[in-house]
Amino acid sequence: MGADADLIVLGGGPAGAVSAWLAARDGLRVLLVDPARSRPRLEGLSPRLHRWLAGQGLLDGFDGIAGPLRRQVDWAGISESNAEHVVERAALDAHLRRCAEAAGALLVVSSGRPEPGGVWLGGRRLRAPMVIDARGRRSHAAGGKAPATLALSGWVEAGLPPGIRLAALAQGWLWRVALPDGRVWVQAMLDAAGDGTPADRLRAAMAAAEPALADASLPGPPLVREAAPRLPEPVGALDLLRVGDAFAAMDPLSGHGQFWAVSSALAAAAVRRTLAARPGSESLCRRFLTERALRTSLHQARIGRDFLRAEPRFRAEPFWSARLGFPDDRPAAAPPESPRVARAILVEDGLLAEREVLHTPAAPQGIGWFGNIPAAEAWRSWQRGGALALQARWGEAGARIARQLQQAGPQTG
Repeated sequence: MGADADLIVLGGGPAGAVSAWLAARDGLRVLLVDPARSRPRLEGLSPRLHRWLAGQGLLDGFDGIAGPLRRQVDWAGISESNAEHVVERAALDAHLRRCAEAAGALLVVSSGRPEPGGVWLGGRRLRAPMVIDARGRRSHAAGGKAPATLALSGWVEAGLPPGIRLAALAQGWLWRVALPDGRVWVQAMLDAAGDGTPADRLRAAMAAAEPALADASLPGPPLVREAAPRLPEPVGALDLLRVGDAFAAMDPLSGHGQFWAVSSALAAAAVRRTLAARPGSESLCRRFLTERALRTSLHQARIGRDFLRAEPRFRAEPFWSARLGFPDDRPAAAPPESPRVARAILVEDGLLAEREVLHTPAAPQGIGWFGNIPAAEAWRSWQRGGALALQARWGEAGARIARQLQQAGPQTG
């Protein structure tokens, strides 16, 4: 029997909706399966993801973003920080699903689970040669996992001026957003084990974090979500690709969750296209997905760990002491002492390719190109002949590269 779709995507959050949108734009027959029952909540929106979504037209007609809002921090002696945008996640998810539909995907309002050759959906089996699992933390357990953590959150009634506040407290930490329209959102990160109901625990965290929240009312039951960072497992069969939290869950303190969701959708799209265009590329695709997810999740987990270690007031408290060693003791960033060239898997014209990459102290993750000029080739020219060699070969573009490389390392020729 024939397939019901070329691709079935389970989960319609940012990772799943963008996966469906990308595949539909590639001309595939796409089914996007989502129960469409997310509870409203606020999340931070990084400037990088904000720019990407806007640049792709994926924020056209969407008004669920607030900010930038001034952010104050009560953490490790820091009294205030910069500003950030926040987004209403349920509204963003629904908007991105509509974008996927507009691109040609068919939205199925339901829940499903992957199985060989397709998905099981509402008592029936749908067939597809590839499935993308974007069901978030509801998917299978990933690899290494931090101590069990809950995010308790909800809308509260409190008269506060617009702004954001992040506060460390003995039992965890609390993020509070007061919107310009008067609504206030709070989210506490706490140990999964604890005394009292979720509402009681959230109220206690609010009172400990901010005097203005001590008497704030919590009109409804809090939203309870599992929130521990999780490292990925190695990628196996490529007819089932996991994206977002279904693959690896970022540390909430890193602020990288939504960006990871969308960037993992882009990575899965590159794998999907490479498998179709280049038979025999399975090993390359597995390496790319596994190495990228592990590198990203370790980096973000180490950032969260270092942020926890920077706060001296609560190091002996159970929440803090249990998390100071995850995922390891290696530095979050270990830039090379001097520039070096190594091979890495990149996305080139939408497909995966193994290329030389230039790693520098300022760009330890590596630079593939300066514009359309291979970075490794430019670096070798710089070593041989400096700015004159670069300018002779690439003109004004070479001169611009030379100015960047002057900060990277000395010439050897």
